Amino acid sequence: MAELHVNPGRTGDGPGGSEPALGDLIRALAQDSATLVRQEVALAKAELQDTVKSVARDIAMVAVGGVLALIGVLVLVAFLVIAVGDAVNEYWLGALIVGAVFLLIGGLLALSNIKKLKHESVTPTRTLETIKEDKQWLQSEIKQAKKDLA
Repeated sequence: MAELHVNPGRTGDGPGGSEPALGDLIRALAQDSATLVRQEVALAKAELQDTVKSVARDIAMVAVGGVLALIGVLVLVAFLVIAVGDAVNEYWLGALIVGAVFLLIGGLLALSNIKKLKHESVTPTRTLETIKEDKQWLQSEIKQAKKDLA
């Protein structure tokens, strides 16, 4: 966690004059709080960038699966044309097998990546956890400052 940085040269009115002045404590608390907020924003930004990259990669794989499925459909259409046009020869069987394989591979690829996309979360969970920790730290610092003032 962040720690308060106080100018050691200035002292307050405490016994022996060794305690930091209240103004210095408040100024240090404000500076550290601002630094903390900037760091949290940077962490959230980095986490969101990672999530966007992951989602983009999964979308690309869904697109690849869709293209393979489209190729399968085109081959199956070619099979129908060949089957109707020349029902006597057996070369249409090759088109049927190839079309079915492409359709199966493309469908499985698309389905597996669609499942990944459904489970992808865009919530910056690590950032939320550190914000909770920072809130607790700040509350304890405020309590300590109140005790010191009393």
